[in-house]
Amino acid sequence: METKNIKKTIIYTFFLFYFLVGCLTYDDYGINIEEHTQLFSGIYWLNHSFDFLNIDLFKEEILQYLKKFGDDAYYLPNPSFYTYGPIFDVPTALIDVIINTQKTIINFEYRHFLVFLIFYLTSIFIFKLLLKRFNNFFISFFGTILYIFSPRIYGDSFHNNKDIIFLSFVVFSIYFAFKIFEKKKIKNILLFSFFAAVATSTRIMGLFLPFSLIFFLFLVKLNDNSKNNLKYILIISFSYLFFLYAHWPYLWDSPITNFIDFIYKTKLWIWKLGFIFNGDYIYSTSVPDTFIFIWIGISTPILNLVLFLFGFFYLGKRLLSRFMSIDQAKLYKCDFWRSTNEMKDNYIFFNLLVIVSLLISLSAPLANAWRHLYFLNFFIIYISTYFIMILTFIFKKHISKLFLILFFLLIPNIYKLIIFHPYQSLYLNEILTNKNKNNFQIDREGLTRLESINKILSLEPNKNKKIKIANASYLPYYRIKDALSLSNQRRIEFVGQEYHLADYIYDNYVYEVDPRYNDKYNIPLNFKKVFELEINGVKMYRIYKKK
Repeated sequence: METKNIKKTIIYTFFLFYFLVGCLTYDDYGINIEEHTQLFSGIYWLNHSFDFLNIDLFKEEILQYLKKFGDDAYYLPNPSFYTYGPIFDVPTALIDVIINTQKTIINFEYRHFLVFLIFYLTSIFIFKLLLKRFNNFFISFFGTILYIFSPRIYGDSFHNNKDIIFLSFVVFSIYFAFKIFEKKKIKNILLFSFFAAVATSTRIMGLFLPFSLIFFLFLVKLNDNSKNNLKYILIISFSYLFFLYAHWPYLWDSPITNFIDFIYKTKLWIWKLGFIFNGDYIYSTSVPDTFIFIWIGISTPILNLVLFLFGFFYLGKRLLSRFMSIDQAKLYKCDFWRSTNEMKDNYIFFNLLVIVSLLISLSAPLANAWRHLYFLNFFIIYISTYFIMILTFIFKKHISKLFLILFFLLIPNIYKLIIFHPYQSLYLNEILTNKNKNNFQIDREGLTRLESINKILSLEPNKNKKIKIANASYLPYYRIKDALSLSNQRRIEFVGQEYHLADYIYDNYVYEVDPRYNDKYNIPLNFKKVFELEINGVKMYRIYKKK
């Protein structure tokens, strides 16, 4: 078999296997605490879109659909908080209303599949992007595996329909930005503008996409003094704004005012949340400058980190060398890069530096580990892959051995994916000792809630018995009822933190106040621990039963 056919067989087999694994496991994941919010947000903006367009559809269907969620539907009349993410929330809301199944878990499970499907598509785009840049099948294939098999990213790719969606559209946008660097076709510009607009409506940080591309096209103009680049800059600007307005119902009433309002609200959306970070109780509005680096450092596979750090050094060294060689007297004939590939590398390096610098200098409020910054994983993977290319130059006489060693080093990543399933989102690496792993708040998304209820149900075989469950956690535990069968929903009563009423208490170490100084989360003495889930030293949750 020819080498080309062997490579095709490898890549097709890999992506088919990955797709089948996703199809078989997408419903293993619990419901995170924000999925209800986003469901109702989608319903609101779907209704708003019909009203704005004077389309008299699904009015009664929407009302009937909301009834099955009972008191949870109180989210609907208050849209001021839920203005983002229309590209996912609105279409899925339409599907919800059309299907309107009484099995509410289906509303969340098919969302999980769609998030996986979008992320799956990005992995294909990643492979194509890396292959175009590095012109080596195994380098690109290895970089793609690093991208997919990052445990936290992999886990979230089934249930996180904000940050994974944002990461995905960042990847799509950069893919077409690279296409523009190669050839400024209108098709590439329009596709970039569309994906960048969608990314921006999902997370405001998507603004970096059009600004950084325009900046680099301006640098191109400095290099060759091309008048055409100004034309392309204008096309990007106007098409980006058009797509932003066209797909985002929140902007329809008042585009400029509402967009400014959105930026302002984004600053306020991160409430003053308290959580445990490195053994200390801190608040989201005053995280230390090291917050991003520590969280990425302890929750990214060590192989990825090592490759990235070396890649960052080599890429930074090359960029600095280019910068130092610029003749200030001939600025308009400067040497920013010497090929399109170098231009791509500089674009990635520049964006990473600027984004991280802005986050730190602006003291951006952060919480929930580095979930809001998962899009940075693309930059980490790209720079890691860059270093693999450097290694092929260093060990050019032993390339086959090099790739054999690299794939061997991947085994721990794959092993962790398996043992953490379905809690890959809660992965911590070996930089932390087992003793220190619970110095960080792990399950703020409440992914363990579903398993904990099923565990409690298994401890009570009498199906006629009513079970009262209290919650020694900040999380709204009761919302997980939508993931249960109707019979189990009738069996369970959630009593909040009224411990004296409870048969069982669930605790996942997530508190909105410092548990050391607030007895709100102290487990009463008449309860004993009957179960604790621990994976690779990470304590996930505990269950206590009344003695």
